[in-house]
Amino acid sequence: MHRPTSLGSIAVFSWLMVAPGAARGETAAALDSVVVTATRVAEDSRDLPVSIDRVDERTIRSGQLQVNLSESLLTVPGVSAQSRQNYAQDLQVSVRGFGARSSFGVRGVRLYSDGIPGTMPDGQGQFSQFDLSSADHIEVLRGPFSALYGNSSGGVIAIFTEDAKPGYMLGGAADYGTFNTQRYALKTTGGNGLVNYVIDGSHFQTDGYRVHSDAERNLFNAESRTCCPRLCTRCSYAGHRTRWPRSDHPRRRSTFRRCP
Repeated sequence: MHRPTSLGSIAVFSWLMVAPGAARGETAAALDSVVVTATRVAEDSRDLPVSIDRVDERTIRSGQLQVNLSESLLTVPGVSAQSRQNYAQDLQVSVRGFGARSSFGVRGVRLYSDGIPGTMPDGQGQFSQFDLSSADHIEVLRGPFSALYGNSSGGVIAIFTEDAKPGYMLGGAADYGTFNTQRYALKTTGGNGLVNYVIDGSHFQTDGYRVHSDAERNLFNAESRTCCPRLCTRCSYAGHRTRWPRSDHPRRRSTFRRCP
């Protein structure tokens, strides 16, 4: 025989199970919302039915050399970024398997830097033009929603330059390590309400831990924004320049010895 149960007791039991903190008088802490722009329109990440991650400025620069993008993508799920220290072929990045069969470079993943495409129409791209010294955050979009950016898009990796804080700032950094690895960076920012600019330049060179694996790279990144209150307009200008004076491939050079 089944014993009848009142709906009032079920409601009270369900309320206690769903909100135990409310029964103890506790209040939930409000979390800061994360606004993402990799979907072409700035929206709250909680309102989007997509798989997207945001790498903040602290993760990019804290304890990192800021040379390879693989330093910042290690904690992003579904992304495999491998740095073989072969600067002639750049990184090997795959997003949910897209680009895993590429022997070098990036295929099947769209790359953007401040809205500027870094990917060819066939889906091949490189990370060498990404300047991490002035990066504010990185957004990684995974899954079928990356088709919003066109064909050959198994994922989207977008990097955004920081906005200058009020006032003017000039700073630099110098790093030196084994195998004659050197990196020097100089950055200046300024903002007075009408003009906001960020100018950054860096130099990187290394002898490599393998024979014929030395490389040298120069990066220059500049972004300027102008706001006119009377016309309510906002214009943005962004430019990137990458120069590789030297980059040797360890597999394309061989040493031959004459037999005695």
